[in-house]
Amino acid sequence: MITLFARHNALLTAGGVFFLLCVIPSALAFALDTRLFNGNSVWIKPMKFQISLAVHLLTVALLLRFLAPELRRGRVMVWLAAAILGTALFEAAYITLQAARGTGSHYNLSTPVTAFLYTAMGVGAVILVAATAWVGVLILRAPHGPAVLAQGAGLGLLLGGVLGGITGIWMGGAPGHWVGGTASDAGGLPILGWSRDGGDLRVAHFFGLHLMQALPLLAFGLWRAGVRRWRVPLYAGAAVGVAVTVVTLAQAVAGRPFP
Repeated sequence: MITLFARHNALLTAGGVFFLLCVIPSALAFALDTRLFNGNSVWIKPMKFQISLAVHLLTVALLLRFLAPELRRGRVMVWLAAAILGTALFEAAYITLQAARGTGSHYNLSTPVTAFLYTAMGVGAVILVAATAWVGVLILRAPHGPAVLAQGAGLGLLLGGVLGGITGIWMGGAPGHWVGGTASDAGGLPILGWSRDGGDLRVAHFFGLHLMQALPLLAFGLWRAGVRRWRVPLYAGAAVGVAVTVVTLAQAVAGRPFP
């Protein structure tokens, strides 16, 4: 199974597997450590980010199969993969370190050091999504394989990177991801933790970022169904994804909970 990803980019695949393995000690710490932060276990955030980053890296690695082979093995792709993995490692390392210390990584401006590292995380996140969007552009410009799958892959990475970046920057510029509700994850939406009594900027970030999985899956469904006029449903799906991201961002900014 791993070779399915590694044959297209071994570096991103290794990074994805590493983050999945990191979930094991984090889950053990979650079971043993009773400390709370924002109403939840201090180890919830590291586990969420480790899983999310693993999915991100493995998604990009898999979708690289739809990039022309000469570009897939080229120097530009090497640097993009290194940028994606390097920033992901930094994000996960700092989040996990702060969890072990029993404090927060995001919105933590309590000391000059934490303020600097929070800013560095923001810069790193922008680099990560920008590099991902760049991969999407490369696929759209030099596709390889069935057209519908290549279009779905390129469009998903491009829009996921752009919308993930815009919503992430919006969150980073706010005093917190809660808007008008209780500043706590206790009692939030199960698993995701989104606020139930106010707006939550994480909702739009989630929907925007995960277009990089949703659109390739839509393209795969169209391909398997043998749909010949696939451009209309694929681009309609992309438009819906953008609309959902914009609407949920506006909803959060207005202080209204999802859904």
